[in-house]
Amino acid sequence: MASSSLSPSRRAGIRPQQGWNHGAVLLGYLLLTLLMTWPLAVEFTRAIPGDAFDGWQNYWNLWWVKVALIERVQNPYVTDLLYYPTGVTLYFHTLNPFNGLVTLPIQLTAGLIPAYNMVVLVSWVLSGYGMYLLARWAIGRGERDSGATWRAELAAFVAGAIFAFAPVHMAHLLGHMQVMALQWLPFYVLALLRGMAQVRAGKRWVRAGLLAGLFLTLAGLCDWYFVLYLFLFTGVVIGWAWLSLWLGREWRWRQWLGMVGPAALAGLLFALLLAPILIPMVYEATQYSFMVRPATDLYTFSATLMDFLLPNRLHTLFRPESFAEWGNQVAPVSERTIAVGYGALGLALIALVTLRRRAALWAVAALLFVLLAMGPRLHWLTIRWEDIPVGVTSVQEWSPYALVNRLVPFMRISRSVSRFAIVVQLCVSVLAGMGLAWWLRRLRAQAALVVASVAVLALVLAESWVAPYPMSPPDTPGYYATLAQQPERGAVLNLPMNYDRPGYLLYQTVHQRPLTVAYISREDPRTLTERVPLLQHWRHLGADILAVDPVQVGMTVLSDLGVHIVVLDRYKMPGGDERSYTEGLAGALFADTPATFADDRLTVYAVTPPADPQPYLELGPLYWGPLVVDEDSRYRTVGDGPADLLLRHAARGVQVMIEYWSEADAVVTSVDGSSWHLAAAPEGATLSVALPPGVDRLTFRAPAGQVRVTQLGLALPAE
Repeated sequence: MASSSLSPSRRAGIRPQQGWNHGAVLLGYLLLTLLMTWPLAVEFTRAIPGDAFDGWQNYWNLWWVKVALIERVQNPYVTDLLYYPTGVTLYFHTLNPFNGLVTLPIQLTAGLIPAYNMVVLVSWVLSGYGMYLLARWAIGRGERDSGATWRAELAAFVAGAIFAFAPVHMAHLLGHMQVMALQWLPFYVLALLRGMAQVRAGKRWVRAGLLAGLFLTLAGLCDWYFVLYLFLFTGVVIGWAWLSLWLGREWRWRQWLGMVGPAALAGLLFALLLAPILIPMVYEATQYSFMVRPATDLYTFSATLMDFLLPNRLHTLFRPESFAEWGNQVAPVSERTIAVGYGALGLALIALVTLRRRAALWAVAALLFVLLAMGPRLHWLTIRWEDIPVGVTSVQEWSPYALVNRLVPFMRISRSVSRFAIVVQLCVSVLAGMGLAWWLRRLRAQAALVVASVAVLALVLAESWVAPYPMSPPDTPGYYATLAQQPERGAVLNLPMNYDRPGYLLYQTVHQRPLTVAYISREDPRTLTERVPLLQHWRHLGADILAVDPVQVGMTVLSDLGVHIVVLDRYKMPGGDERSYTEGLAGALFADTPATFADDRLTVYAVTPPADPQPYLELGPLYWGPLVVDEDSRYRTVGDGPADLLLRHAARGVQVMIEYWSEADAVVTSVDGSSWHLAAAPEGATLSVALPPGVDRLTFRAPAGQVRVTQLGLALPAE
């Protein structure tokens, strides 16, 4: 049953099969890419495709890779240009350095926008070409006459188009560059299967294993999700190979172990090449938990079975409110546009019916990844907000995804569960190519072959049609080009900042100053965004647990953070508290400071360091829970480790006032060895801690989640 997918000796060789000119195939996919992404071709130097949100984050990624490698000659996974002055690591950020590296020559000669758009062309053309090679291998030569080869080539080309222009791929053109770059998946799968076929045929497989390792490494340099998918797919393939050996009564242990050889060699090469990245990632994942998303996200970003069967949600004729009653109704459209396509599905069914044994592996893998994409709780028809569990801290279900989530190390770092659909599309594309090849074998006339293939290609492309695709020209205000020419190099604080906006990253590529607050894929608590007053106030549009007058300490805080200018952008705060509170606090802080620049969009203030810095409290970087605001109070919990409270600019002794609720006893210690007891107080209590001069840190130790701190105040002794 399973052996035919892996073992035919005629398909065990590593050399490319003879057939069409590969340059012609690449050209064909390039022309189709220009057609399917229209108007990208005419906007190539003026705009990027997408919705002007995450696209600018990836635009910045390209720029930062250039700055790190060419201008600074440093590790691109660490930067002080974001969240200045602490800086931040980018190991869990969607940096996709492959795209930055491959487009460096274009960025250096033509600029960032053409470099970004070249990533699109490379990703779509190579994803089609990789699937063409994989489908061509899976189809096999069949009969060795020229007509059979011609039919296989046509079918493989259509399979490549199905994969490259699938809705799941086109949807992430909205701005997820790391997901766009899925081209290395079919190359890895092809190398892996070839290597295993060579093991079965008793041939040398090392080259195939090394190629698989290279493609796995390239996939990792685009998106870590791809590495997870390929590891799981590899497990399926190895299990299928062992089942094949068992059914064939091949009991030789060398044969069984040999099936692991190509995958093991690929994994070893991957680990060696990416060790400088993987080792810091593993260290951070074992020391901190900020990269682990809330369990609620895993339910929100799951797929339903209907999401695979619905028509393309981005189709020009149906968007933007298509199919509102079915499928996932809560995730962003880019995460729930995973339609397989009826043409591809029909061809895949032909393969399953007519080529049962050869098609079985791909069908089983597709089914498994459908179940994985459906997430912790299997929803068949729809997911609505009322279906999302509230307050869950871990996955306790028994779905395939839930089991993998518990068994696979670091699996909880992932978030967008529906992206498992990429592997579903890969498997369906291979099956579609096999099914189309079977059907074309029934046609004898070459003209009929071409007409039938073109008709099928037109059908599958029509299902994926999204043109005209939305394009986003950069909206960078002209002020930032002026700022880039000024000699001062202090940090820029962009307002509003009640949530992180990728547009500020776009502006940084022009002014090239450090940003006090920025946007990365995983919010890092070691940054100062939610730890110091003033930033806390602008973040939450109100007070945090630090009881302080933000106007009184504001200039001190900004000076400590190295902020040179504060920029208010009215286009990014249309109204409500976002605008009134942000502008009101800025107006009070800079009441005696005239704006250095103002127009109908921006107001810019320069920060003057205060002559008399004011003392203030700062939350430590770890083990403080997020700010919780309910009807009665606001609070942060003390987590599962020591939570620090830092004191800034207090030359004299001070008193720290701690208001809290507690279900258990806790303790507060200072750096000089003094300690204070926080007695259990379910109704609330206040503790006053006197600190002598020179003591600038308190540490809270409490059972995780048992202590809620509602306010931290600072009192200075009388002169």
